[in-house]
Amino acid sequence: MKATGLAAWALLWMASSAMAQASGAAPAPAAPDQIVLRAAQSRAVQQILVSARSKEAFLRANAIEAAEALPARIGPLVQRGLDDPDPVVRFASLATIGKLKLSGVAPNARQLLQDPNDSVRAAAMFAIAANFGANPAANPMAVDVTPMARLLYSSDPGTRANVAMLMGMMHDRSAVDMLKDAAHMKLPMASPVRATLARLQIGEAVVKLGDMDDLDAIRASVYSQFDEVRILGVQILGRLQDKAWLPAIKNLVSKPPLELQIAAAGAMGQLGDAGGLDVILQAAQNPSELVRAQAAISLGMLHGHPRAMQELVRLMDDPTETVRLAAAAGLLGGGKDGL
Repeated sequence: MKATGLAAWALLWMASSAMAQASGAAPAPAAPDQIVLRAAQSRAVQQILVSARSKEAFLRANAIEAAEALPARIGPLVQRGLDDPDPVVRFASLATIGKLKLSGVAPNARQLLQDPNDSVRAAAMFAIAANFGANPAANPMAVDVTPMARLLYSSDPGTRANVAMLMGMMHDRSAVDMLKDAAHMKLPMASPVRATLARLQIGEAVVKLGDMDDLDAIRASVYSQFDEVRILGVQILGRLQDKAWLPAIKNLVSKPPLELQIAAAGAMGQLGDAGGLDVILQAAQNPSELVRAQAAISLGMLHGHPRAMQELVRLMDDPTETVRLAAAAGLLGGGKDGL
């Protein structure tokens, strides 16, 4: 199961404009007219609501993540997502319930503790524990999360990565040793790429729990022979706010493939550097809808930058729903911390 993940928004345009003027470059263009921007944001809300009912499961899941920015809407969306026929949507709903501590709908997560999908069962435990605790003796609404340990050692790399992500969000440092142990367990049935991606996601969870031992391995991943590994490594470093590795990330903006360049430019934005914006703007014109969608996600990481906001407004008119939804998330600031 793939978790999409569209970080906190930063008002970068003031700093970037000042730097441009200091260097003698032309100042950045004005931000979109406030009326135009509000209209685009209103359309963005409607796009999220429409995509939450899409025939495509990945769009429904992405819409739930994007709806994190809509506190008045998120409850009904995740409630419906709990009954979705596709596990990726159920997983996204449960992870959101736990992450945002949506206690009003969290009791309904209990029905998924027996879900046939391993990742969904783990997410149900996370959703309940995040809201009511993990000690049923102290709180009858709580849940025993010890079964998550077995799921962490799954032979499926996707399950292992998903459970690690959930453990990272539980803020329980006692899970660090278990996560490290799982990272060293082989995945004989998985390809080298999928096994490496799972280890990276486990490493991210370890660092989020305050143990820096795996940070060097994540940094080294940006030099992997596998493009998928390099892209994920860059994205993780952006989410972890690893400013010490910013020079290395900057260097990747000029290194193909294009998907890596966009990821690096977006990570730079998360780290407070808008220097990769031109790469993202160019990618937003790409014939590939997947490239344009990735560009929209990266533009959202430069939230507040006038050129980024202008382009996101334009992408709300994209002919493809995938791109429009990514642009909507960028305009509203939802679903961007790696869920």
